[in-house]
Amino acid sequence: MNEAAITRSILKLDSWLDSMRCPEGYGGPVAHWWQNCLQFAGVGLDWRYEGIILGYLNLYEKTGNGLWLDKARRAGDDLVRGQLPGGSFRNSSFELNPYTGGTPHEAACDLALLHLCRKLKEMQDPGWQVYFAAAKNNIQGFYIGRLWDDGARCFRDHPGVPSFVPNKAATLVEAILLFADVSGDAAYVDTYALPTLRAILDHQVRHGELDGGILQNSFRSKKVWKFFPYYIARCVPGLVSGYHWTGEEEYLDAALRAMAFVLRWRYEDGSFPQVVYANGRLNRYPQWIAAVGDVLRAMALLEPHGVEIDARPTLEWLLGGQEVTGGFRTAWGFGAQISQRAPGPLAEFRDLLPVVGWSDKAFRYLTHALSGDQAGDSPAALGVQALEAECTWRGEMLAYREDATTIELRRRGQALYRWQKDAAWADVCTAEMWWK
Repeated sequence: MNEAAITRSILKLDSWLDSMRCPEGYGGPVAHWWQNCLQFAGVGLDWRYEGIILGYLNLYEKTGNGLWLDKARRAGDDLVRGQLPGGSFRNSSFELNPYTGGTPHEAACDLALLHLCRKLKEMQDPGWQVYFAAAKNNIQGFYIGRLWDDGARCFRDHPGVPSFVPNKAATLVEAILLFADVSGDAAYVDTYALPTLRAILDHQVRHGELDGGILQNSFRSKKVWKFFPYYIARCVPGLVSGYHWTGEEEYLDAALRAMAFVLRWRYEDGSFPQVVYANGRLNRYPQWIAAVGDVLRAMALLEPHGVEIDARPTLEWLLGGQEVTGGFRTAWGFGAQISQRAPGPLAEFRDLLPVVGWSDKAFRYLTHALSGDQAGDSPAALGVQALEAECTWRGEMLAYREDATTIELRRRGQALYRWQKDAAWADVCTAEMWWK
């Protein structure tokens, strides 16, 4: 894919992200494998900020255009304003919003804040201290204070449940190692980060066709033998960070094995199944589109270590999912999530629905992949072009529309769903839209 196409994709996505902002931050409904959040569509201080802040920092690094740094700082300010006294961030549970205490979402916010404060610190801008303090408050108050399990030597996924989720823990490990790098204080590394990395390694398979696969989670030490390629790719950055910090080859080996597992299950079109079960059975749908930006980022992290990966099929799968609005489709095949039969020709509503917390993953990767300085153009140059498309919901054909101010789903002229982009709640969300 040529540089001009990536540049245009980034600028369109930037304009769309602006359309999803209100004064408090980035909002929008959420479609997810686990659950949908359609009624509440207000600002979510969750992992969407990881890709947004890192994407704008990437653009600033590559172009020197201060407009991009301003946008990164604006997003950082959203998190600082939305932090609660105990360290958590308001509405940090993504598909479970409007609740706080979301994992890996708060760790992703910390990671974004720490990248921002490191850049500002390099520039000798004293403003870095504000973002650093917010990340420190969250790591200490929420993660160490509420989720550390001293007996298991790892972080729980919930204060009251002895549970462990490797991909969520990997994001937190990244944040703790970056915290140590920025602060010069490595006290948390040996006590919290490295034991948590060991727990991730303990969840990785080391034999057979499932070699490299990382189990999705465990409860009370009982491991769940399900493998989600997307979430396994989300483990790679934490493992690579652990290798860079310690120099211990086992972390790099684990990352390489994890990516080999993910690629073993890639389809010819560049997409991935949703779940691989221990017996080799697949759950194919829905297949993520916007989120494969994270898979591409994991591939890129391994390239300096001598790994040759053909990323083109997955990059084409990603870019093929960008709509004229600039947002990215969430997935393909939500309508087949239960039946697992091949979807029909029309996207389901949730497929078509662009979600900030998925599109940010495309944004982060594409801004990383950009090598030139064309993205220094005015970020408001493209605007948001309206999209009108047919889609399905519960097997029925409906009309979808999105423009710069509204997302709407209609049946024969009647609104089933409508969200005004500056509102915290959908003003129309009929009972049938609550179906999961």
